[in-house]
Amino acid sequence: MSCTDVVLDQEAVHVTVEDPTGSLGIRPGHAPLVTPLVQGIVYVRTGTGSDTYVAVNGGVMVVTPDTIRIASRQAVAGSDLRHLETTVLHQFEAEAEADRTNHTAFEKMRLSFLRRVTDFERSGGRL
Repeated sequence: MSCTDVVLDQEAVHVTVEDPTGSLGIRPGHAPLVTPLVQGIVYVRTGTGSDTYVAVNGGVMVVTPDTIRIASRQAVAGSDLRHLETTVLHQFEAEAEADRTNHTAFEKMRLSFLRRVTDFERSGGRL
């Protein structure tokens, strides 16, 4: 899912999300708010009393008095909370760890290249 995709599009009487400060509950008429989201589960209670869950890999939530919009680079909706918590969030974390590993390898390669350029220039070479 790209960051422009809609994570959730339905009427709700209560939404619970996690931002960097902790759990946050939103009900109709909530004060306007913009907050980043951390990796976690978005909980939605509809007007009919059914529950929806969406695992998000971070993102942003924008609240106006009558709407809540959530954008996330990765989101998976489902009705099985246990599956989302154990499988999807674990997958998100594994992908984040792979990204960190790749970033570390790239930075080591970049620093090695810069050292070699510096050594070359110190020895009188010109680029």
